[in-house]
Amino acid sequence: MPKLYLIEAEARRLGGRFSESKRRALQEALIELCEAHWCDIRGPEPTTPLAHVLWSVPPPLAELFVDLHAAGDPRLVELLDGLRPVRALALLVLTEIERGDAEGVRIAHEAMMTFDSPAAERLYAERVALALRGKLEMPPLHRHSSRAPIWKALAIIVAHTGRHDLRTIVEVIRLVVATGADAYPDEALELREALRETGVRFLEIADGVVRFEQHGRAHKPVTVKRLGDMLAEIRQARLA
Repeated sequence: MPKLYLIEAEARRLGGRFSESKRRALQEALIELCEAHWCDIRGPEPTTPLAHVLWSVPPPLAELFVDLHAAGDPRLVELLDGLRPVRALALLVLTEIERGDAEGVRIAHEAMMTFDSPAAERLYAERVALALRGKLEMPPLHRHSSRAPIWKALAIIVAHTGRHDLRTIVEVIRLVVATGADAYPDEALELREALRETGVRFLEIADGVVRFEQHGRAHKPVTVKRLGDMLAEIRQARLA
């Protein structure tokens, strides 16, 4: 990902000129609409723990915006009132920068740059729509891949849950850690079993660090930030 100051400069250039009050009002309206869209597409509240995590943690704003735009949602059409989608995405980039959400910035920037090309925009939007509904499969990962076991474990979680955003994956890992071997079988226990083929067992996420063991031996911890970097690679492979 480019340096943050370069992303911000590009977003301000593509976003164009707005008064501060109009920019803030449009940003707030975009956030509200994206959050409402997630409520529309996620369905009724589930009862099983893993499904509830996936239901309760919203995807990144930019992905929800892309889905709204691809569907021609009349609420978005009215809100934009002729404004080009790339300018709205630029405002979402600035929103995520203000929030300090590095992953949100990365994904909003990716969408903003993709929307500069109509052909790329259509394919990207189609795949985002499938991903948001859990219908986009992971590319097959060869068992002899040179990827690190922790990367493979994350890829299994993405394939199992259909989600590739860091906030969701962190909560899924917390659930896997908390799911004891004697737990009543559900999706969380099934996921824990699926991870066994990588030799990885997650132990704890605390203070921005993920502790895990590999084949029963404690492994050097990784930061949550590093998890985000690996998920960005997995996400690119998934949406390509």
